[in-house]
Amino acid sequence: MLSAEKSVSREGNVVLRPAGPWTPHIHQLLRHLKRDGVTGVPDIVGSGLSEDGREMLGYVEGEFVHPGPWSDEALAEVGRMLRRLHDAAASHAPDGDAAWQPWFLRGVGGPHRIVSHGDIAPWNMVTQGGMPIALIDWEFAGPVDPMAELARVCWLFPQLHDDDVAAKVGLPPADVRARQLRLLVDAYGLPAKERRQLLDLIIEVAVREAAEEAIEARITSDSIGPQWGMAWRIRAAGWMLRHRSLLEQALA
Repeated sequence: MLSAEKSVSREGNVVLRPAGPWTPHIHQLLRHLKRDGVTGVPDIVGSGLSEDGREMLGYVEGEFVHPGPWSDEALAEVGRMLRRLHDAAASHAPDGDAAWQPWFLRGVGGPHRIVSHGDIAPWNMVTQGGMPIALIDWEFAGPVDPMAELARVCWLFPQLHDDDVAAKVGLPPADVRARQLRLLVDAYGLPAKERRQLLDLIIEVAVREAAEEAIEARITSDSIGPQWGMAWRIRAAGWMLRHRSLLEQALA
């Protein structure tokens, strides 16, 4: 069982997960990306559905860097991978009746939308030798502002977390992570005029995701279990606000 919470399991080289009305539209996206030469996306196995109606995608061999630090080279490759994904996704035209899972990132950013992965994070990035090779867990694929997706990547991969959280997982100091943020954005190829709004968007994404966590977990004053998931996200937003001038200097 790869994820009991999401009912995701592995049988040999096949990953099975519950399907929904969004599944065929996600498969259309994956096929489009493959045709456009994008590597690092899972293969669709057979028809894409098992006899009992579960989604079937190919298992991707590799490891995860998460929760540890990423190398400069790996972060630059993450930026290049995201650029290739966005360039290819921009030409994908989904069906007019396409259904997608609800996801907080749908409401972040401007009106420009492409159909993309939607949940690019270290825990969804397979690596080999510390270098990113593939994105998995496409269940939240759908329309997103590419700048909002980039902002989330810029938060989660350089790991712009509060200092004690960073120390716990062995992250480098703030100035190094700010420099790594710049490396990722340079590798993505974001124009200078768009960088000026990026930090605000990174902070918005962190805050919005924390709010989404609270809603999904139905947190009340008596709740204890999922509170840390909210806490480190919202504290990351506070850390970014405190280090705003440092991060803005890195992006200048």
